Amino acid sequence: MATLRDVTLTLEWESAAPAGVVRHRDSLFAGGVDLLRDTLPGTVADSLMAAGPGETVTLPIAASDLPGAGAVFDMPVSGLQHPQAVGGEGVLRYGLYYPSTLFALPPAHQTPRTVPVRYLGTESGMMRLDIRHPLSDYAVTLSATILRAFDGQSDDRPAIDWGYRLLAGPGLQACWRGTETAYLFDGAYGRPDDSADQDFYAQARITAHIDQRAQRTVGDYYAGIIPPDGRILDLMSSAHSNLHPEQRFGSLTGLGMNAAEMTANARLTDSVVADLNAGAPLPFADDSFDAAICTVSIDYLTDPVRVMREVGRVLRPGAGFAVTFSNRWFPPKVTRLWTELTSFEQLGLVTQYFQHARCFDTPATASFRGLPRPPDDPYIGHTDESDPVFGVVGYARH
Repeated sequence: MATLRDVTLTLEWESAAPAGVVRHRDSLFAGGVDLLRDTLPGTVADSLMAAGPGETVTLPIAASDLPGAGAVFDMPVSGLQHPQAVGGEGVLRYGLYYPSTLFALPPAHQTPRTVPVRYLGTESGMMRLDIRHPLSDYAVTLSATILRAFDGQSDDRPAIDWGYRLLAGPGLQACWRGTETAYLFDGAYGRPDDSADQDFYAQARITAHIDQRAQRTVGDYYAGIIPPDGRILDLMSSAHSNLHPEQRFGSLTGLGMNAAEMTANARLTDSVVADLNAGAPLPFADDSFDAAICTVSIDYLTDPVRVMREVGRVLRPGAGFAVTFSNRWFPPKVTRLWTELTSFEQLGLVTQYFQHARCFDTPATASFRGLPRPPDDPYIGHTDESDPVFGVVGYARH
């Protein structure tokens, strides 16, 4: 019997937010899983042994499957060991996660170094901390879909804990029990280069900002919101719209900073040069589009909520707006806030943008990790994994 499997592991769960329930779907590609040697959550390994390609095994994630146990508890503010290492203004911000090494945790609350600590405020000289796994509050379902079953040897590599890889990150995007996370601080939208964006982007950059497999992942994600005959807005457009090659649409309007880049984009049917950080409204009438996309660019906006409101204005009611990003950016123009968050916390930040715009139904988040990097990719020597893709989608209110 073949014991190696290529598997997609997917977590599905919901969290409370000030504007309502947020749905989450986190996927990890697990290539060459050795069902006899590797570690998987719960009893999923036994179930996969009896399943074949195309079959899906589904089971709940129990508290015992999460790394660490932990609790919510209070400790003196003197327990913050390295205040100079705290981001933002140098103070802890409500609802954010910090490395456990920042705190002198008492013996009764020691936790694995890999489990972050969530700060929940200070009162009377005592900090409230949550040292449980970020998914501890939620009913989480794990689906494992077999893509391929094959024979092979995995003895030449250490056993892999796929449960640890899967559970490292999901949960960080949710606010604590429906209370908004304090992401912002003075200077949050400052950038290393605060000069005029039109000068920085004057030179065309005809390049892909994510690898080809990540582009396909983004295209598949967008396919879920793009109607085949719809009018689509490609916000912060460039030489690549990252749509699936077979994606159908009525029209695709690019709005970006460089005309030459958009001219090189064969998918665009028309384009507009505009600087979203200049504060002007989008140059489109109300209800002009049937969907909107924004790819690996949300981190450059200095007033993202204003832009979100404008997108909501130009979308017809019920139209989807999908924002995707990865873990790469242009350092001169990325906002300081973005660089201080992990990718999953960035999902939470973008979700909060949607909610603050107040013109979208409660959004949903998604993540796609671990897919193999294309062999001809120029970065194949640095990492075998494709660029991760993170997305948030919301729908314009009726």
